[in-house]
Amino acid sequence: MSENLAGLKIRAQRKRAGLTQGELARRAGISASYLNLIELNKRSIAGALIDRIAASLGIDRSELDDTSERRSMDFLRELLADPEFAASAGHPQKVEEFVGRHPDWANLLLRVYRGFIDRGQAVVALADRLNRDPFLSENVHRILTSVTAVRSASEILENYDQLKPAERDRFIEIIAADSQKLSHAARSLAQFFDNPEVRVTSGTSTEQVDAFMLESDNYFPALEAVAAEHLRRHEQDAPCAAPRRPWEEPAAETVQSRRFRLAKEASAAAARPAIEALVDAHPALVSTEARSFAASALHAYVAAAILMPYDAFLAAAERVRYDLDLLSRMFDVSYEQVAHRLATLRRPGAEGVRFAFMRSDPSGYVTKRLPLPRLPLPRHSNACPLWVIYTAFQAPGTAVRSFGELPSGDRFLFVARAVEKMPQSMTAPRRLLSVMLVCSSSEAWRVVYGDGIDRSDPKAILPVGTSCRLCPRPACSHRQEAHLFA
Repeated sequence: MSENLAGLKIRAQRKRAGLTQGELARRAGISASYLNLIELNKRSIAGALIDRIAASLGIDRSELDDTSERRSMDFLRELLADPEFAASAGHPQKVEEFVGRHPDWANLLLRVYRGFIDRGQAVVALADRLNRDPFLSENVHRILTSVTAVRSASEILENYDQLKPAERDRFIEIIAADSQKLSHAARSLAQFFDNPEVRVTSGTSTEQVDAFMLESDNYFPALEAVAAEHLRRHEQDAPCAAPRRPWEEPAAETVQSRRFRLAKEASAAAARPAIEALVDAHPALVSTEARSFAASALHAYVAAAILMPYDAFLAAAERVRYDLDLLSRMFDVSYEQVAHRLATLRRPGAEGVRFAFMRSDPSGYVTKRLPLPRLPLPRHSNACPLWVIYTAFQAPGTAVRSFGELPSGDRFLFVARAVEKMPQSMTAPRRLLSVMLVCSSSEAWRVVYGDGIDRSDPKAILPVGTSCRLCPRPACSHRQEAHLFA
């Protein structure tokens, strides 16, 4: 079975509908031979074509899209990369075959693995709290002190028969008082460990927000509606940067950053009910901190939708072929704001180029990520060092691009730029972040950054991986770790 599970789904749905390949191909506006290649998993299928085929079959796109299965396969590969399991798991012949044939078992396995991670991290976190938390150490000290006092007083009462009644009463009072202290400290500890706010779950709050964005496809119709209503109620299309009074210190932000902040502040009250409904109901957001992070991200989503309204922005993006610099000037927003907004153009029936989005600091720490179904982005380790997101740090402010081919044979257009964040002060070190967009090579003709690269020349296609442990290319000179299943 090929990794493209969508082809199998199309074939099954076509037969269920009683259609021939020729009839379905005619309805979808493609040739019968091309549909045959899709069903045989010899051709990938883009978002717009999935929409047409789904409409021709009279079903929802979600019944053909293999995004959820693709996510399961990525997580299973992460599981196999875990040193706890790699030695005993053996080489996976076809992860996709397991997911394709037994999706329920695959999901169950992933839940069990996530539970295993939960327990391990809970033990580590609670042990760390026992060692470091001042509340715990103070209460443990109180318990030990009270126990020592009670034991000492009890030993005196037991071993000294000649105590006067007044002395005996005093030691009994000591035992009673310290017993009460002991009980109070024990109750405080019990309440601490029973508090749901101190539960530990696998994955950081950032990872929970990543999962939330991924499962929502980074598109929120309710928030787009909030932004559109905000624009209708205001004459200006977007808030402008307020002038600085002479006696005020200049803010450590650019004009674009200030416009974005003002848009976020202006829409906060109107957006709050819709954001709370999204955040409170989603199972991926387990911790209070994760829900707070997600809410902040969604308020930023609304601000971006105000500064770059969906329909106008999509039309402009198509007109200039997704030139980020031109879009930045047209909407008076930053390069990073444009890049992130492009990754949200996923309205069914009015979808832009589907981009993966990734942001990294110079250490390789990924601060934002939105994968594509056939391009998993790493969560717990650095990505392939050949990705342009790292190359961009060598020439800040310059767009770096390349066509890359994964070991699976899937090809993508990578575009990245290292942008400089304004420092908080003159003495602060320079702060660079690299922002990368990635799209399928089948959509590269729509993007200006794909021009001028001869994809028919094998030398123009860079062989890349996802991360070293999962990349099978043994001769790569940039390899930092051995392939997991070498």
